[in-house]
Amino acid sequence: MSKLTHEYVKQLKHLHSTTDFGSGGKKIPSRLEKYLHDAHSILDYGSGKGIFSKTVKSTYPNIEVHSYDPVTSPIKLPDSVDITYSSDVLEHVEPEYIDHTLDTLFTITKKVQYHLIACHPASKKLRDGRNAHLIIQDPEWWRNKLKKYDWTIEFEKIKSKDKIVKFQQMKIVKYIVILKNETN
Repeated sequence: MSKLTHEYVKQLKHLHSTTDFGSGGKKIPSRLEKYLHDAHSILDYGSGKGIFSKTVKSTYPNIEVHSYDPVTSPIKLPDSVDITYSSDVLEHVEPEYIDHTLDTLFTITKKVQYHLIACHPASKKLRDGRNAHLIIQDPEWWRNKLKKYDWTIEFEKIKSKDKIVKFQQMKIVKYIVILKNETN
């Protein structure tokens, strides 16, 4: 299981029960498709309402899907998976646990990791008033965090657009990265 504080789990439970938090993942990213053809297992890390997991199960019935979310699916993490997928998740990790979380993901994932990381404030707030994105860092910060694991960056993209959120102009920045373990 991932490390997180009991208080934060309570905050997340409230967010899940009062908003559409964790409801993304209807489509499999096209860049991830080629890796799924040869995969036997995948971890949907931060699976939320499980939509992405269901999509993978129906599209690739031979892949063993592990759905982990600290609120909706608090399973014991598998010892090993071919692929780890997270979308709009890592920025929600408590800052003091991001290194532990990444260490865990890089230990259990054998082949490929796909991460979409929001690098801007969320439109949602936690009940205690904090922004739902606990880690708001630019793509370069995330790239440096991920580089320490010495995996090959197969693909990366920074998506940026201006958007009106709650009557305010906001820059939405997402860092998408696919990492491949060349030793496997």
